[in-house]
Amino acid sequence: MTTPSDTTPSDATPVAVPSALDHLARILLAVLLFAAGLAVGTVGAFLHRAELGTGSLQWPDGLALSLGGLVGLLLGVGDLLPVLPTPRRTLPARLPGMGLAAAGWVIAVIWLSYIGPPFSFADKGDVILANDWISMSFLIVGMALATFFLYRAWIAALDAKLAKVRG
Repeated sequence: MTTPSDTTPSDATPVAVPSALDHLARILLAVLLFAAGLAVGTVGAFLHRAELGTGSLQWPDGLALSLGGLVGLLLGVGDLLPVLPTPRRTLPARLPGMGLAAAGWVIAVIWLSYIGPPFSFADKGDVILANDWISMSFLIVGMALATFFLYRAWIAALDAKLAKVRG
């Protein structure tokens, strides 16, 4: 004798099991996102004070370019990664990917502003991120941009999860 559960299809969707290669690809992409954040933060920390003089007006063009690099990185991560994890989980979702890139930027900037190269705990002056409006703008606006993009990724993930639950 057959029961209704034997003849009707299940509502559960099959889940693909990730392979070892999928795990390796995900880990490598996570490391790449973190390294990209480190690179953008390091380049921005060294070049945010660059000025391209055009006569009497001196404006720190490097500040705009450094913050533009951060925005480009975070926009690229936000557009390339899926909002929710894929069934095989070969790619990190948008929120963890954005977090890794932003964490790389923050760690690079903090390392270069507080400890400074080379690594030592000696009392020394800061020559990379000086205590002026240009460096403070780079730090504060960069942190605000990282927070804004992380918040956007979190809202998108929350919205997608709620839409999935609603059906």
